[in-house]
Amino acid sequence: MKQSIFRAFLRQNLDGVEHSGEGIAAINTDADIAGGLYGGSLFNVLLAVLPTVTTAVVIFAMNYLIGLIILVVGLVCVFVQGRFAKPLGKIGKETLETNAEAVKRMSDVLSGGLVIRAYSLQDKAQSVYGVENGKLLKLSFQGAFINMLQASFTTFQGLLTILVLFGFGGFLVAMGRLELATLMALVTLAETFTMSLSRIGGAWAGLQAPIEAGRRIYTRLDGKRGFEDIENESPVQTCLEIPRYDIEINDMSFTYKNAESKALDGVTLTIKENEFVAFVGESGSGKSTLLRVIAGFYERDGLGLRLGDEDFSCKKANDWRRKFACVDQSCKLFDMTISENIALGKNGATLEEVQEAAVLANADGFIRGLENGYNASAGEKGASLSGGQKQRIAIARALIRKAPILVFDEATSALDMESERQVMETILNLRKGHTILMSSHNLKNVETADRVVLILKGKVEMIGSYAEVIERLNNKNFC
Repeated sequence: MKQSIFRAFLRQNLDGVEHSGEGIAAINTDADIAGGLYGGSLFNVLLAVLPTVTTAVVIFAMNYLIGLIILVVGLVCVFVQGRFAKPLGKIGKETLETNAEAVKRMSDVLSGGLVIRAYSLQDKAQSVYGVENGKLLKLSFQGAFINMLQASFTTFQGLLTILVLFGFGGFLVAMGRLELATLMALVTLAETFTMSLSRIGGAWAGLQAPIEAGRRIYTRLDGKRGFEDIENESPVQTCLEIPRYDIEINDMSFTYKNAESKALDGVTLTIKENEFVAFVGESGSGKSTLLRVIAGFYERDGLGLRLGDEDFSCKKANDWRRKFACVDQSCKLFDMTISENIALGKNGATLEEVQEAAVLANADGFIRGLENGYNASAGEKGASLSGGQKQRIAIARALIRKAPILVFDEATSALDMESERQVMETILNLRKGHTILMSSHNLKNVETADRVVLILKGKVEMIGSYAEVIERLNNKNFC
């Protein structure tokens, strides 16, 4: 179940990605509770049903009148027991939802520790988390109270059954229609019967939380697939197998899920093989969205996107993405060695390939200067490295892929001037043999581009040389 949930998160569309806390809660909490359906809850129901049926058969065989009375009392009690299930199910659902919110709050705190400390937000963060934790405490008390009522009714049910049995059974004994020894045996069997019935009610109530967890999981698994099918991927294609890879965009429009306005509106553009094309525009104009759509991160039909002779809507997304290597401003690194981080770009990459990619990315020198070299740990989110070092490792990871198209989305925005200069020098050295798509807020970085595309409010405002675009921007006072 956890594997399925994890696979669903890997498959979901980029613009449908949930908060990381939601994923953690789904895998660590929802799946564990839903798994209890198979690990214990259903087993408890079976343990309760089998003795109930067995004792009922024996009681009816000994005296059908007493059997009918016990059955009627038992069914009434089961009905009442079942009434506890609905509020317990509601509490279970609210508990899962509240726990997910609490995990989200915790995830935000762990990932935003610097901001929290910089603005002295510890008390506020504690207060926000305390609200969710207080809800969990309240729900726990509510569940405990209902369970207490259920246990009290179970005791009352047993006493009621014995009283009814002794009353009616005693009457039959007095009338000579029932032996006293038989009555005592029936009392013992009736006690087993009623206890088993009460366990069925309790087991059914215990099923509510796993059922609610299962429903939450099902909503995550349902409809999460994109265009690709991970289990049936096509063999890896290299750029040598592609006859041509000009990029053609014809009247492309794109809207994010739940967004009111279009992020891209009627974009038409052709990018030639081995061309360096830069994308500029103000924040929120659609530069990053366009690059991500081109690279196949947003899976939609009817995008009007082609790579050579291949139409995006006819390809599996993973096959399409193999033609691209992407580096963005986050330069995400994982808590593993530098060598392993670079090797993520190519399945089965050798150390020689890792080092070759690092040399091309101008990263080999500083990596060898580290205490453990390529075996040095990058730390969580690359915490042990500087911004420029992380970015060059991310570029090396992209280069080891040997993809024909390189995408740099604001790849230097978070760097100091010297690190930015080194990264740009690396990017410009890659022009030979690659198509380069690059967005940047620093217009100096795109000065040597073959063409510059100005994006404004999701539309292509103009396409021209660097000088032409600069003149247009100056005339509009854009800079």
